[in-house]
Amino acid sequence: MKINTSLCAGAALGVIALAIAGGAQAQDTTTAWKGAPQFQNDTLTFKVRGRVYEDFVHQEVDRQTGADFDANVTRLRTARLGVEGTWNANWAYKAEFTVAGGSANWEDLILEYKPTDSISIMAGNFKTVSFENISSSRYTTFMERGPFNDVLDIGRVMNLQVKANGENWTAAAAISGDSLNNADPTATATGGSETLGVNGRVTWVPINSDTTKLHVGAWARYRDRQDQANFTYQARNNTNYGARYITTGAVGVSDTMVGLEGVFIQGPFSVQGEWATADVDRLANVSSNLKSYYVSGSWFVTGEMKNLDVKKGEWGRTKILNPMTSGGLGALELAVRYDNTDLTDFNIPATAGEYSAWTLGANWYPHPYVRFMANYTKSENDNRAVGADVDVETLQFRAQFDF
Repeated sequence: MKINTSLCAGAALGVIALAIAGGAQAQDTTTAWKGAPQFQNDTLTFKVRGRVYEDFVHQEVDRQTGADFDANVTRLRTARLGVEGTWNANWAYKAEFTVAGGSANWEDLILEYKPTDSISIMAGNFKTVSFENISSSRYTTFMERGPFNDVLDIGRVMNLQVKANGENWTAAAAISGDSLNNADPTATATGGSETLGVNGRVTWVPINSDTTKLHVGAWARYRDRQDQANFTYQARNNTNYGARYITTGAVGVSDTMVGLEGVFIQGPFSVQGEWATADVDRLANVSSNLKSYYVSGSWFVTGEMKNLDVKKGEWGRTKILNPMTSGGLGALELAVRYDNTDLTDFNIPATAGEYSAWTLGANWYPHPYVRFMANYTKSENDNRAVGADVDVETLQFRAQFDF
């Protein structure tokens, strides 16, 4: 039912979009090109947006005990379509859905009110914490965000958020529920309640020159599962493909997380890292702790500089100095990353182990809206049980465009 509902909603979204565009065309309308046509008149703007990621994945899995695994797969990682726009100077909206892996889901579904230029009130399905998590995958350095985001389960959920920003800082707080794509909580004789939580994030850019930028940030989140399933803490091997070999199973009743983030940019060089810890309350008054972190660096061989959106505290679109559309060769970026996630404080199950991995990456940008990516990851899954370790090598390529 979820697939049909999302597809029907997407069709309805298209009808609404055409109606809005039609209304805009009936007035004095101008058209600008911002990756796709954007229509604008005195009272509203409207733009269709989307992205397509096509991947090839080669993966070799070496199990300490049991059969090894070898796969070569071409897959549609993401096909996303949506609309965004504004009404007057105070209201904005965004609605997107994605088809991937044979299913369709809502992504961002947001209504925003801005009483002033520096204050925003947002309601809908969206992300709220972690630098790399809230940065669009169109702009992140590697093909996947890695186990940091996977194990912390900090994806899109329903939020009511208030956010403020200045020239070099942001502060946000939100009340959160569950993802719009998840099933309703199982009803009991007295009713049922979905996951409930609160979260907040602050960022500051003390150095913000044309060639040098320093971003620091911190965030926290608390959530309680209420009448929904226990939380699971697990991590993939820096890829969206394949199995997860470290996992706690469904053990979390509530959790409290704290995270730190930092980004430094010096011309074509950049360093990025995040660290987080989670205290997990389990059944029978048992508590456990997990920790996860990553650090990465990149270099634009062709001289570009990563785009830090200071007023949002996230990555923006990189300006390509010599795109192929202007007779150039585009931009080349080389990158390296280290990941670590530790679940060993969970006494059970046997797969509550430690994950570590190195990833090498290369990105070619022939145009600001087109990117070709290559990642190689060598990862180790060291589990608690004797003979349960799993080593994984993954080579993956991506062709992507957005509009």
